[in-house]
Amino acid sequence: MSEIKEEILEGEKLEEKIIKTFEIASIDDYVRYLKSPWRIIWSNLLAGIARGIGFILGVTVVLGAVVWFLAQLVDVPLIGEYFQAIERSINDYTESTNYKQEFQNMESLLEEINTSLKR
Repeated sequence: MSEIKEEILEGEKLEEKIIKTFEIASIDDYVRYLKSPWRIIWSNLLAGIARGIGFILGVTVVLGAVVWFLAQLVDVPLIGEYFQAIERSINDYTESTNYKQEFQNMESLLEEINTSLKR
């Protein structure tokens, strides 16, 4: 009979230990988080926006540093011509990816559609 009581006490101690572990780990908050799909969507959306902004800022800083570094190397004798060609090709690429004209064409097309729909 005493063996059964000891096993029950050990089971209760183990149960209390598990409950304390769950409380410390905030398992109930995590389960509530998993049961709320909108909370998951919202947190993933914010994380994605933050990653996108970080990526854009990082690329801007790195490319700016590379272009500045290449501009400094243009003045170095002998290898300056090669870096000048690289800088020229980078500048040509950035100018060729300017979509200002395409946006203006799209804007005028949308204005035409808007006026035709108002009639």
